[in-house]
Amino acid sequence: MSSRVPRFGWLPSLLVGASAAIVAEVAVAVLLYTGPGFVRSLTVILAVEGAALAAGLWSAPTPGADLVDRLRRRWLLCLLAFLAAALYGTAWTFLPQVSEGRIAQGIGLTILAGLPLLAAGAVLGGIAVASSSDPGGRLRGPGASAAAGAALGFIFTGLVLPRAPMPASLLLGCLVMLSLGGMVFGSVLGARMQIDVRGHRAVRGGDVSVEDRRLPIANLALRVLREGDHIRRTISLDRGVAPVPWDVSLIRASMPGPEVAWRVLLIGGGASSAARTVLREHPLGNVDVLDRTGAVVELGREYFETELAIARGERLWVTVGHLDDLVERLASPYDLVVIDTAALAPIGGVVGGLSRTTRGRLLDLVSAGGTLAWGPAAPEPGMPEVADGWAYLEVRRESNRSGDEVVVLTKKGTAPEWPALLDGFHASPAGASL
Repeated sequence: MSSRVPRFGWLPSLLVGASAAIVAEVAVAVLLYTGPGFVRSLTVILAVEGAALAAGLWSAPTPGADLVDRLRRRWLLCLLAFLAAALYGTAWTFLPQVSEGRIAQGIGLTILAGLPLLAAGAVLGGIAVASSSDPGGRLRGPGASAAAGAALGFIFTGLVLPRAPMPASLLLGCLVMLSLGGMVFGSVLGARMQIDVRGHRAVRGGDVSVEDRRLPIANLALRVLREGDHIRRTISLDRGVAPVPWDVSLIRASMPGPEVAWRVLLIGGGASSAARTVLREHPLGNVDVLDRTGAVVELGREYFETELAIARGERLWVTVGHLDDLVERLASPYDLVVIDTAALAPIGGVVGGLSRTTRGRLLDLVSAGGTLAWGPAAPEPGMPEVADGWAYLEVRRESNRSGDEVVVLTKKGTAPEWPALLDGFHASPAGASL
């Protein structure tokens, strides 16, 4: 998805900063000129305001699945704090007994300055956490916007306060600004990717995890299998028609008639549903699945319904280990060999993950008229090298924003017709990725 910053994403922080500045200056105006001791009062008021704002920022929430709900509660508490300040400021103006004595001064300082700035700092801290923990990097931090808002708030208060019927009337304006900021921030949060970790395995060379990713603003929900920083498999969680994976489309396009025996080799297919497709849709299909990591096979079975287990059965053999060693042990020719480049990405791609000897052996493992395919990303430049006796085709999935691209080599002879392969691949519905 695009990393474009949401429109008006800066506005909530600016409005909170402006409200904080207004309430700070109003508190100074209300408290400073009705109490004795200019310097002492100024020092106490500024110290309390600074400490309250710092405490609010310090209370920033930790990232988590319920972060959005906690941010909404902070906005509500901020509105209540400013409402209490507005009510108390009104009472301060019309009820002289409210402002008499040191206790009243302390209560007024707490309600007029301490609580609103504490709440404003808590909101800004929450916005900062939401922006810093956004995996998509779409949200910016609130610092600059809040500082600009504070400057505007000071200027606005200085111009309006001398003409206002009472200082507390400005705090009612803060309630309006905070309400507007809360509504805008709700839409901004829709551009924040929500990640829920469903499964995790610690392995050597990088952890393997399953994440549910949701982007409310685009109404997208995906489940991804990650190996380190690389995504191995993605499926849609939408209830509508899910996009068909590239390797399943390739399997179906290349599948012969039910009376023909068919052997398939999937390299890096531990999280793929392609093997299940062969077993379910072709009565004489046999599949060998090779993968580097057992955790990928386990999480694929638990969360992607691959139905794979590390074992050798009558029609299905799943094994894990060093791919060069596993390929070296293979003997029987295959009608279709599929190399998942996403599985090789964590170890340097096709060239880094498979030795030159292994890449050459893959050509020998393909039967006459058989097919050798790479996907969902094209291999590195120079791969594959089209040898004599092979036909070459590059297939792009233009309808899918995930950018699937399959490179196919087919041994000349009884190879499947290219139009059938193209139609089978492009027949899959359009998808999306986060």
